[in-house]
Order: sequence, then C-alpha cells, then structure tokens
Amino acid sequence: MCASEVKTVPLDTILQPISTDPPPGSFKGHAHVVKPMRIRARDRAGPLPTNKFYGNLMLGDSHAPIWTHPYGLRWDSNGPAQNGLSISHIDDNMKVFGPEQMISQEPRGGRGDARPGTSKYYINPFLVSMGFSATEFDDQHDLTVGDFGEFGCTMVLSPASERWRGALENPKAFIRVPIVRGMAFITGVYQDLTPRIFSSILVRTLTRDPNPRTDGWVKYKFLIENGITWLLYAKPDRPHDPALDLKMFNQGQIVSTSGKFTGLIQIAKLPVGRETEAESIYDSSVGVYATGGELAVRQKEAGGYRIDWRLAGDLNKQFIHFTLPHHRMVLTDVSKPTSLVLPSTTKGKMIAYVGPSWNLYEPERLSIDFLPKDWSCTVTKEQLDKIRQQAQQDAELDFDQGTNLDSMYFAGKGLAKFALLNLVIKDVLQDKGQLQAMSLQKLKSSFERFMDNRQMFPLVYDTTWKGLISIQGLERGALADFGNSWYNDHHYHYGYFIHTAAIIRHLDPEWRAADLILFVNSLLRDVANPSSADLHFPVFRSFDWFMGHSWSQGLFTSLDGKDEESTSEDINLYYAMSLWGKVTNRPELDQLGQLMLTIARRSIQNYFLLEDDNKNHPRAFVGNKVTGILFENKVDHTTYFSARIECIQGIQMIPATPALPMIRKREFVQQEWDSLLRTHVGEITDGWKSILMMNYGMLNKAEAWVYFSRPVPLDDGMTRTWAMFYVASLQP
Repeated sequence: MCASEVKTVPLDTILQPISTDPPPGSFKGHAHVVKPMRIRARDRAGPLPTNKFYGNLMLGDSHAPIWTHPYGLRWDSNGPAQNGLSISHIDDNMKVFGPEQMISQEPRGGRGDARPGTSKYYINPFLVSMGFSATEFDDQHDLTVGDFGEFGCTMVLSPASERWRGALENPKAFIRVPIVRGMAFITGVYQDLTPRIFSSILVRTLTRDPNPRTDGWVKYKFLIENGITWLLYAKPDRPHDPALDLKMFNQGQIVSTSGKFTGLIQIAKLPVGRETEAESIYDSSVGVYATGGELAVRQKEAGGYRIDWRLAGDLNKQFIHFTLPHHRMVLTDVSKPTSLVLPSTTKGKMIAYVGPSWNLYEPERLSIDFLPKDWSCTVTKEQLDKIRQQAQQDAELDFDQGTNLDSMYFAGKGLAKFALLNLVIKDVLQDKGQLQAMSLQKLKSSFERFMDNRQMFPLVYDTTWKGLISIQGLERGALADFGNSWYNDHHYHYGYFIHTAAIIRHLDPEWRAADLILFVNSLLRDVANPSSADLHFPVFRSFDWFMGHSWSQGLFTSLDGKDEESTSEDINLYYAMSLWGKVTNRPELDQLGQLMLTIARRSIQNYFLLEDDNKNHPRAFVGNKVTGILFENKVDHTTYFSARIECIQGIQMIPATPALPMIRKREFVQQEWDSLLRTHVGEITDGWKSILMMNYGMLNKAEAWVYFSRPVPLDDGMTRTWAMFYVASLQP
C-alpha cells in the first residue's frame, strides 16, 4: 500500500484501530458464495458492510426495501408506471396488527384469569406514496451503490443508455440519492434527465405554490388519495435554466414539461393535522441535505459521543434531521427541537432537530467488572460453603464435551460457562490449590482448540466481504450455525469467546499471551472494528450508532429489513470488549465497550424491554413485554427457534452476568413476571426454567437460591456454581 493511502487516526479518539495487520494465517482465505451486487468499482476493493440497514441494496435483485427512518425506500423497475426510487411512510393508524395472544396474568397477591392479550406482531405496509424517476428510465435502468458509511450510503440511478455506452460507473445522466439515517428530505440530485414523479396511490391534486421564492426554489403540493400531502421542491443548478414545470398526465404520473433538468429535487411528507407549521419548517430548510455522518468519540468527553452530519447544498440554510426517542434523552442544547414530528416504523415518534452536529452525552459510562459490585456484602458464609461444594462437582464436568461442538454459538456458550466457573473458584472462593489449577487447565485446553482454529468447522477469512466466518455454512448451507457464515449473529457468537478469553487472561495473564491476543483481537476486528484505518474488516459490522444497538442479520435479503433478537447477548459483546480492554491494557477498548454498553442500555430499555408505560410501541403490543424479533419495519413476538413463551422472554435474559441487571430494570422484571411468567414457570421442565429463575432472583433471591440449591435442569450456558453465586450476589 502506498504511503498516501495510509489513513491517520486522531490520537484523542477512542476509535483507534485494534490492529491494521492482515488477519492471522491460521484463518485461510476463502471467497464467499454470495457476491455483492451493484457496488461501484471503487467501493468493491475494501471491506463491505454486511449488517448495515442498507444491505438489501447489495443483495439479490436489490429490490427489497430499506428504512432510513422515518421513510422507507425501495428501488423499483416495474414497467412504465414505477421505475426509480419508491418512497413510503406509514402513520401509526395505518399499521397492521397480528392476532391477539392469550396472556395469563396473575396480580400480586392472588391468581388471575387468562385475559385477551396483545397483538403477536405489527407491521408497516410499504405503500408507494411518491417516487423519483425520469422519462428516460425503463425497466432496464440501473442502480449502483457506494460511499458506504456508518450512517448511510449513496445510490445512483441511471438510464440503460449509460450502460450501453459503457458509462455505468461514471454516467453523464443520473439521479444521485444520498441514503442517510434520519434524513428529513429525500433528495434527488438530477443530472441531464427529464423528471418524472410517480405514486401508486392516486394523486388527487397537484398544486404549484404561486408565491415566488427569492431563493430560486419552486414548490409543489401533492395531495394523494389517502388524504396525505407531500411536498416537492426543485431548483436548477444553473441560474438561467428554467424552473421545473410539472404536469399530471394521469393520477399517478407527473412529468416535467420544462425539458431535461439538472439540479436538486427534494421530497418530504407533511404530518396530518400539523401541515401548516411543518410546511414552514420545510420551507426554511430546503436546499441543504446530509450525505452521510461522522462519528466522534473523544477520550476527554467521558460518556459523550458526537455525530457530525456531512452536508451538501446550500449551507446557509437551516439544517434539520430526525431524532429518535433515545437520542432526545441525551442530546445537548447545541441541537434545537422543532415541531415537525413523524412516526418511525418500530421506534416511536421522530422529531426534527436543527443543527449539523449532535452532541449526545450519557451522564455515566457503565463500567462493570468481572464480578458483581459489592458481592461480598450480600453472599453469606453459609452460601459460600454451598457454592464451594458445588464448584468441586462442576469442576469434574467434561469441559470438552460441552465445548467441542459443531457450532460457534453453542461452543462459545459452553466455554463462557466454564470460564465463569473458574472465576468463582479463584476470585470468590479464593482457591489457589488443586481445584483451581485443574479447572483452569481444562478451560485452557478447551479454549485453545478454537484459538488454534482446530475446531470441527474452522473459521476462514472471507476475501469477498472481508470477515471471519465459519466454514460450515460454505459447506452445508446458509443457515448452518444460525447463519454465522452469512454474518448472522457474530456479536452473539464471538462475544462469548471474548468474554471467556478476558477471564482466562485475568486469571493467568502469562498463558499464551501473544496467541490469545491475536485470536481475540481478530474476533473483535470482525464484529466491532472501530476504525477505517483497518482495511481488513468493515467498521462496526453489527452496531448501529444511530439506532443504539446491533443488528443480527447479515447477507440475507429481508423484506422487513435487518433485525435483532437477543438484546442480552448483544450487550454481552460490549461487556466482554470492556473486560478485554482492561486485561490487555487497551483503555480505548475498555472505554469503547463501556460506551456501547451504555448506549445500548438506553436503546434496549426504550425499544426492546417494554415497561407498562412504554410510548415507543403501540399499546396493542406493549403487553408482550419484549419485542421478540425487532425488524426495521415490523415487530414479531416470537423467536427464530421457538414460539414458546419462556424462549421468547428468556432469550433476553442470557447470559446472566454482572452486566445484565444494568439493562433489565427491577420494575420491568416485576411487570414481566407478574403479567407473563408467574403462572407459566411451574409448567416448564427443561433448562429454560433455570434462565427464568436466574432472572427471578432480582425479585426474590431467597426463593431463587432455594431453587438452584438442588439439582435442576440447567441451560447449556450455565453451571449451578455460577447460578448459585449470581443469585446470592444480587442486591436484596
């Protein structure tokens, strides 16, 4: 690589590269069977995002929708009526709800009766209210995508004639559309095309604003059949070009009669009932738009982070951008709210704020150690004696049987449970003799099978998308090991390995130190690479800094966008990253893990764990208490592996570590227990009951202690030693 290509990183940021070296040679290179589609040549050489919200644009035929919030977008090539970029926005009264579920509720103090429950799911239909196009487009027109970043990308639409003349990479006629999270306008940068606007809903009236504007913009109002009004603004680049003149030729097709157009067209929706004040805000902000965003996390800024929106157009105009509820809880007064409000699909109301930079300050970063805080004040001597007896039994378990598996997910869970066992033996029981030595050696032996990449299905370095994936999926199909080879769930899978490694290094800092660091840093680079200076992995594969949580879904086309299921396994990665930073003397990793954990806590409590007064989901859904699977466009109270209530609720409870109570507030746990779990837990006979009882320890640690004091079926990621200690350590 030329010296001029080396990216420098400011020294005062915690977003430092973990490493810039090539992946270790133990991970053999392997091309992926899924090929990225429609990516510009200059963007194909580097690491490609696999779990970002705009992923559908790079997969299959690229026609599955994406969501910037509040808008949904879809590239269409559906004959003469609908070629180009389709735009959708759904108000809350247009959401579609699934069937009601029966939820058993037992009020405190007495048994209740089964009552009609809440909807199993809700979804936002994709209704094409408006669309960008050109008369030069037919169903053979092209899409290219590039400029990938944390907050968006760029889409370019061009007529087939550009491809025919070999100019697809640098077309002379095109519509360039920045795709940015939270954008207030959908902006089309037109170059030498004849604009055509379409709608799949009949357009009642098309009205041009008769009042001339001094800034050169013309404005049209589209009143469509459902009673919603959309605004369209247009301004040519060249001052002597004619203003855009639109005529409606039928009730869904509006075409320019002023010829080809080079300039900006911006589209936005007026909220019902507040049209006048919203229109005034749009009028003041038209002409400036975001093309992306830059994330800044400075070491000196304690719990804060900043998003600097990268702007184009008329920079003298007031810039507005939509915020989500968790943003507004921590936005400083540098950004000012407006009265412009539109609903998101699955995360509550979005409010437009003024300002090109968002300073988001978390009052505290969650710094959590290996063991629960003040555990020695809550665990009694009698409990320690029983925990010691159990630890002696658990140390005799066959560690290899529980970890030498054909799944990175289940192997990781197994390794982490034995790591927690060792943590209790050494740091809680203070054992420095044969028990500790034997158990730790067994853990090391099981772990180094993966560290040396000798497991049943080794990891390979994917040279197509750039990442570490299990070979299993490439040999056995996309859904093997929950889709690991397609980049599903890496933050779940690898979080367990990173947590295990942090405990091993904490207990024995000298054990194979160089090999351990190289292996774990490679996993971290795959799932949470903080810096574009690392050219071997994409930046923050899973974590979405706008949404405040990770996305699980990788290289699968999804009509409802990316999704997230297990929030507790999500936070386990950030917790593990923080611990790994501590034991390797990488304070920037420790701080980054703390910050991501803190942000995720706020997001998860707003959008995934639903207290009775939650305002971000419809009342018809809140009674489910957890989202189940939260997609970009729908929420479904289920899991990918089971529809059992203990699985839907319980997958949000594992692994039980000191980080978990920081996310699951006692009030929420009480509400969930009373409304869903109290009357059901007695019917469960397998290991899922142990998960619910660990969680129940937050409400009644004495009863939970009694439960785990006897042999009971356990989840495969749990030992009785850790269960007993964890419950005993909880604050009363």
